[in-house]
Amino acid sequence: MATQPAIEIEGVSIVLLGDFNPKIFQPAWFAAQELIRKEEAESAEIEVVHPEVVVFSLDWLRIQVTRNRWISEAQAPHYEPLRDLILGTFRLLRHTPIRKMGLNRDIHFKMPTEDDWNALGDRLAPKEPWKNILDKPGMRRLEMEEKRSDDFMGHIRIRIEPSVRIHPGVLVSVNDHYSLPEPEKEVEYVSGSEGIMNILAQVWGDSIESSKHRASMLVGLS
Repeated sequence: MATQPAIEIEGVSIVLLGDFNPKIFQPAWFAAQELIRKEEAESAEIEVVHPEVVVFSLDWLRIQVTRNRWISEAQAPHYEPLRDLILGTFRLLRHTPIRKMGLNRDIHFKMPTEDDWNALGDRLAPKEPWKNILDKPGMRRLEMEEKRSDDFMGHIRIRIEPSVRIHPGVLVSVNDHYSLPEPEKEVEYVSGSEGIMNILAQVWGDSIESSKHRASMLVGLS
């Protein structure tokens, strides 16, 4: 049986776009709200604490918050704790306006051989159209997008490129993006986090599995 591409490294991030007060989101605050353990807060690696940006890491989590963007990242197998942390945070801070959300999955695949690695690039980005333009063309990054076909607003975007962590390998990034309807211009935007949090609670499991399935199909695993 031929060797198949194998998942070597994977992770998930939740990106929220809205209006945040970064300085709130420090490890001690999460511990006080019982969203992380006190021991985790005390051992957290704090990179930046500033009114405009906060960045810190735990063993399983990295959070970066600016005035308009929240980025939280976790490696396998900590996907469910990541979701629970986000839901817990913004159910407490339910008046925080959040308008968009990206559920992102990054998967590094190890290709069986360098020939298989090159063949994948040839399949996804044929060299024929480039033969009179470049002497030795090779795929560096390919990105495709579709509008959502479910009941939500947003899009699904998939990017594939050579992995910088595994050779021969590729990184497939799936961005499962959700947006709330824009309010009428003459109405002040006062929506909090409830709409986006409801979407997160509803779609999380399906999104994670679907992203893995799409990425595996792309590299020929299923």
